[in-house]
Amino acid sequence: MKPGELGASYVRVLLQRNQHGALIQAAEKLLGGESPAEKMQGYANENAPLKFLVDTEFGALPIWDGADRRPAVSIKDRGEKAYSLLALGKSKKFLIRAYVARADLAERDFNDGEPFWSDPDLHGQFVLPSANKATGDADAVRLDLDTAVLQDNDLYGSDVAVAIVDTGIYRRHLAKQLGFKPALDVDNSWTPPSVATWPGRNRIGHGTMCAYGVLAVAPNVTLLDYPLLLGRPAGEHTVSATIGEMMRGYLILIWRWAIIRTITQSALVVNNSWGIFHPSLDDYPASDPRRYIDNPHHPFRLYIWLLTAFGADVVFAAGNCGSGCPNAVCLQRTAGMIMGANAYDEVLTIAGCDIHDVRVCYSSQGPSIAGMPSQKPDVTAYTEFLGSKVQRGPRGFGPDTGTSAACAVASGCIAALRTRRPPTATDPATMIAVLQATAHPAGGGVPNYDYGYGIIRPVAAGRSLGVIP
Repeated sequence: MKPGELGASYVRVLLQRNQHGALIQAAEKLLGGESPAEKMQGYANENAPLKFLVDTEFGALPIWDGADRRPAVSIKDRGEKAYSLLALGKSKKFLIRAYVARADLAERDFNDGEPFWSDPDLHGQFVLPSANKATGDADAVRLDLDTAVLQDNDLYGSDVAVAIVDTGIYRRHLAKQLGFKPALDVDNSWTPPSVATWPGRNRIGHGTMCAYGVLAVAPNVTLLDYPLLLGRPAGEHTVSATIGEMMRGYLILIWRWAIIRTITQSALVVNNSWGIFHPSLDDYPASDPRRYIDNPHHPFRLYIWLLTAFGADVVFAAGNCGSGCPNAVCLQRTAGMIMGANAYDEVLTIAGCDIHDVRVCYSSQGPSIAGMPSQKPDVTAYTEFLGSKVQRGPRGFGPDTGTSAACAVASGCIAALRTRRPPTATDPATMIAVLQATAHPAGGGVPNYDYGYGIIRPVAAGRSLGVIP
């Protein structure tokens, strides 16, 4: 029986399992671009009978000593030392995806007493349907950000890679809208095995919009296409992804950026214009240690921490559940709607405003969901501008919208600054602090739950970092 045929009595989870030769080999297959299914099926057969159905296509993800413990690594360790520290054979624990009968989850000895976590669906992205109400265009955004000063100081995003973790990029459309062919590293992009399209050739949509927002500020970046929101568990036929799918993609990024170093640029920015729309999408009740949305010890946080420990800037959208006009998918819930990875300390969380510096009414507000760092969002960036033209309505092209667009603009600002300020000089935590300190104080200089520390100002940040005189 396939996972998609199991029915509502089964739930999808991420299980922690002890080191096993087949799990090491499955992880190696995944990192090498091969199917891990045969190794995972061998693992399932060897450990039968199991009280769960193993998703053999998912493979195995190393978490070393377990999700709540972090390897002793830093950006200075990139290379041979990092490879030694994070070698698959040194991982005492692995995550696998499985489908479990709800009744079995409550048994004391389920999964041999090892922990397990929620693997909730990501049903979409933080974008709103176009209402053809752009408050300006991309040129107005560049004027607000004073990108001319950035470019006068050669801050174009050269030698910076930006991973668009989304629905995929259509490069030809970007070239048409921008007037130049953006750089795309196909070899270091990654497509889930369930997706047939090639990097840079995905359907025009949300991911292309996000790539445009980055390039509008930092045109010389090298894009990495990670269409993880198109991934789906084997046997399921929705277009939604899961947190497990995100973890697979992040493992690839960690491996290529920090371990084998095939991503050769001096800096890496990871744009995440996605999240969980509503608490009901998680399978477990509030404060349950297996949850994702309010659990600071979910194993996904380990992967995000590893990327930032190795110098990558990770940027997330705040969401579109603000109290003024929340998206319909928020089901009128507006409190505590910055959830999961979007609320981690390690990431920069972005709210949205229009080109007049006015917060858009749907931009999610803090505090974050209970149990997570409360002071979110961090800063605000621009949205509701006519830019990528990926949305067409009855009255013409619609604007780039949502905190998705704002997140991409912020990623572009960071990429521009990283042109001359690599993570070896300024680590991601310091970059966040600088962006907070130099933001335009829309809240009177005191962080608030609408704008965070204020509206992003890359020129002021550049002066603080010493890359702009």
